[in-house]
Amino acid sequence: MTIQAAAGKRRSHLGNLILPAALLAISWFLYYLSLGFPEQDEVGAATVPHLWIFFTTVFCVVLVVQALRRKGTPDPVPGRVGAVLLYALWMVLYLLAIEVVGYYVSTLVFLVSSMYMMSYRKPVVAISVACGWLLFSYVVFAELLYIPLPVGPLLAPLLG
Repeated sequence: MTIQAAAGKRRSHLGNLILPAALLAISWFLYYLSLGFPEQDEVGAATVPHLWIFFTTVFCVVLVVQALRRKGTPDPVPGRVGAVLLYALWMVLYLLAIEVVGYYVSTLVFLVSSMYMMSYRKPVVAISVACGWLLFSYVVFAELLYIPLPVGPLLAPLLG
């Protein structure tokens, strides 16, 4: 076996190790930040984040153990890195657009165009999925949780 083949075999599960390890680091950092939340007698502001962090930690530890034991599927062959960078830029533009045109319009454009970028070519389904997500977001945040999402100037007359 050549050195390159041995190195390739050794690194075949590296991605399966790096991602959960990074999620663990982020989760623990968020846990540290949540320690500053105000405390209450029973269920406080930190309860739900602590539950999410607990379950994320459990699942990530399972993934790390699997990667170290070389179980599961090996990392795929690297693909189009340029497409990933382009999509990352597209996500940044989407986040900036939320402040300018509002959540609903920017999310509709983002979801439909993202599906197209990822080679999904059924426009009726893409628009239906995006509209379903927007309806779900509106009901959960605006109606149930009373958290207004940025409306933007286009929908301000309708959604206020």
